[in-house]
Amino acid sequence: MFVQFTFKNFKCFKEEAKISLIASNYDRNTREGENLIPVGKFNLKLLKSAIVYGANASGKTKLVEALGFMRHFVLNSSKEGQIDEPIGVKPFLLSSETVDEPSTFEIIFIHENIMYRYGFEADSEKIHSEWLYHKTKIKEVELFYRDFQDFEIHKRKFKVADLVENDRIRPNALLLSVAASWNDQLAKKIFDWFRTCNIISGLREEGYEGYSMARIQKKKENKSEAIRFLRSADLGIEDLNIKTLDFDNLPKEFPEALKEAIRKRRKENKEVEFLSDVVTYHKRFDSNNLSEDLVEFSMEDDESSGTKKYFALSGPVLETLKNGEILIVDELANKLHPNLTRKLIEVFNSKEKNPNNAQLIFNTHDTGLLRSGLFRRDQIWFTEKNRYGASILYSLSDFKGIRKEEDFEKNYVKGKYGAIPYLEDFENLFALN
Repeated sequence: MFVQFTFKNFKCFKEEAKISLIASNYDRNTREGENLIPVGKFNLKLLKSAIVYGANASGKTKLVEALGFMRHFVLNSSKEGQIDEPIGVKPFLLSSETVDEPSTFEIIFIHENIMYRYGFEADSEKIHSEWLYHKTKIKEVELFYRDFQDFEIHKRKFKVADLVENDRIRPNALLLSVAASWNDQLAKKIFDWFRTCNIISGLREEGYEGYSMARIQKKKENKSEAIRFLRSADLGIEDLNIKTLDFDNLPKEFPEALKEAIRKRRKENKEVEFLSDVVTYHKRFDSNNLSEDLVEFSMEDDESSGTKKYFALSGPVLETLKNGEILIVDELANKLHPNLTRKLIEVFNSKEKNPNNAQLIFNTHDTGLLRSGLFRRDQIWFTEKNRYGASILYSLSDFKGIRKEEDFEKNYVKGKYGAIPYLEDFENLFALN
């Protein structure tokens, strides 16, 4: 379970920013039966979802990118291909104080009933520091701490001392990643948690549409789940199939380089399939408006952009709910009807529909979600840029005197909570001279 993420000096964020799914006492007795996950072992209550608002270019997407960078770097820094590659971290560039300073990332999560706190500081060339702590009940125990290439390791808990002694940790690689690649069991557990931290863009669904297609091909029950998911959205889809590429009848305009890549892959594995499209089936009606048969549609050519996105979401959403994972989406509501977005959020907040306590973090411009009664004050977050170009991240629960029954949407649009664009100059844009 996701507990808290903190980062500093990354892209448009200069100072430390923190998003927490720890429920606050400020919202005690508000939607506790639905929106909260009790974690009695650590005397915690965690939120099932969080929503982030802000003006354009205020940092909403950069928050998602910070999480995405940390995940990617943990999963890939030990690979041989990264030996001479710069670390893909970007500091805040609008201040001479930070441009040459390292960026900081730290995440707290619970996995298999143990709470972990893991983080690192890095610039484009090297790791400045790295740390890992765990807590089984009350006391937090240090598993390792790294200061550049000096390591302090709890040898009984974290069995990677030989990697350090044999200089197997590169300056630009994370100890955690290298330990996982050498099958250290504790490191692999943490590595696996990062792997199940699902981060996607709601603006470009091409990146996970293929995942949803492959998931359907993998198991018959996955196809049934996907069909129910689509039917629930009133898209007119009765059934679907995944279309595979016909290698013997590729179109003439098919790129030659791609043909060669397919031939090579098939030579390595004759069983491999290349998924090319989703075929959806819609009812056709006769002159008496009676259903007579089903008509095939191509997802790529015939379905709307909203339908394409909703289908693409099916894999990440259903898998996250099934396994009790975390899903982080940049612009979840984009292309979707507000009622449909609301239903998705209700599923994550529901005790009945989300028994495995999956979590959802997303950003949006859909202010209508603020008036829906879906969120507690501690679930609502904002990003805002100051006059020096630096973004800040804060929660509605940080404000004093905000009543839980007040109209959050109205007050947000009016600017009571900040995080809206300053548009006075817009009034003069088309003024007559």
